Amino acid sequence: MNILFISSEIIPFASSGGLGDVCAALPKALSRNNNILCVMPLYGCIDKKKYSIKPTGLKLNISFSNSMHIGNVFSQSYENITTYFIQSNDFFDREYLYGDEYGDYDDNFERFLFFQKAVVQLIDLLNLKIDIVHCNDWQSSLVPIFLKYGTQGKLRLGNEKTLLTIHNLAHQGIFDNKKFYLMQLPLSCFSDKMLEFYGNLNCFKGGLIEADAVNTVSPSYAKEILLEDNGRGLHGVLNSRSDKIHGILNGVDYERWSPDSDSYIQCNYSINDLSGKIICKKNLQEILNLEQRPNVPLISMVSRLTHQKGLDLLAESFEQLMTKDIQIIFLGTGELKYEEQIKNLEKKWPNKIAAKIEFSSSLAHKFFAGSDMFLMPSMFEPCGQSQIFSMRYGTIPIAFRTGGLIDTITDYPKKSSTGFLFNDFNSISFLEKIDFAIETYNDSSKWSKIVNRAMKSDFSVNQMSKNYINLYQKILSN
Repeated sequence: MNILFISSEIIPFASSGGLGDVCAALPKALSRNNNILCVMPLYGCIDKKKYSIKPTGLKLNISFSNSMHIGNVFSQSYENITTYFIQSNDFFDREYLYGDEYGDYDDNFERFLFFQKAVVQLIDLLNLKIDIVHCNDWQSSLVPIFLKYGTQGKLRLGNEKTLLTIHNLAHQGIFDNKKFYLMQLPLSCFSDKMLEFYGNLNCFKGGLIEADAVNTVSPSYAKEILLEDNGRGLHGVLNSRSDKIHGILNGVDYERWSPDSDSYIQCNYSINDLSGKIICKKNLQEILNLEQRPNVPLISMVSRLTHQKGLDLLAESFEQLMTKDIQIIFLGTGELKYEEQIKNLEKKWPNKIAAKIEFSSSLAHKFFAGSDMFLMPSMFEPCGQSQIFSMRYGTIPIAFRTGGLIDTITDYPKKSSTGFLFNDFNSISFLEKIDFAIETYNDSSKWSKIVNRAMKSDFSVNQMSKNYINLYQKILSN
């Protein structure tokens, strides 16, 4: 099968979170039995020399109605996967992917319109014989439309089948309707049957309607988004396509995320010998200038710092949390108000709280290995990967019962429990579950059994790959 995989971020080249991880792990697993090509933007932050990314000499002429832009094509091949990079000084020669400390870039619509038109032109220029074009999130959701209607107002009618994966419906690519003319699509495309959304232009909506199939990154999230409360204004569209919506649980690449072989952590360890985890905890406390206490519960949070991730709930609970004998540590970047909030908490309780306001893959590995518990109080979570990473490292998740967290964490004290889930999104339910987790932690025999089960949990990318192959075949057979 010939598969073209399109994403706005792929690890190790550039990533802002879980999307980049999935869009690296899945193509790698698929490439064992299929022909995989990946395409992503060539951001200014990508180290071309480090990753041997070289120019192909190909140039793409991308039109925006009354203007023309040049796209240069670069490529890199590694482990049976060729990745094409679309380069533009105007749109991608920037330090960050989607925005800076002041917010999203004002021209994000133009940036990713350019990228998606370039992908379709690249298919035609190279005469690629693609069976499945796999799009991810709103930044590539217009590709199914351009494959049909063309990129310059000329009907294309391609034979490729398309799949659009919803990683997070909260980000839909909604823009002013005045930008529609840049797309060079028939006027009929700007209607409530495709791109129009309360007078605006909604990229995700168009893709959800035009793609041959749609999937989310967990079975529970696939059901949740059909409800009005969780559909983000698109529940009607999603329900109209409910027979084409599938839930496939994200998997992770255990070759990158496993404590017995992880080169980022202080000391490797395994389910049969956890002595290295004690060393990792001591090292992490040292890095963060916290008192090196082996028996205090060390609770970590590795996350984008946004409203979705439950940071308001956490702030509301902090006074009571600080009455407990615990240490809490943070790693991540995001909205400025949450970054400042965490810095202020660190100043107020320097002996109990430490934070690294940065995006660091190497530190993330250390956090997962050295912590005892992992906080994930997300209001909603399409799947999440951090809880899967944490379990593999014997770090027990405490999370809200929602989306993919339901599909990956079994609540204690069930016989097969691997973590703790609180049922109501309020500080009372949250704090009660933390108290229960701390109480269980202090009973070493109970805790060691949870750790053992968590580390045995298998959410391998291999199973995810099989599920996607089955879905691709179903799309092609239809």
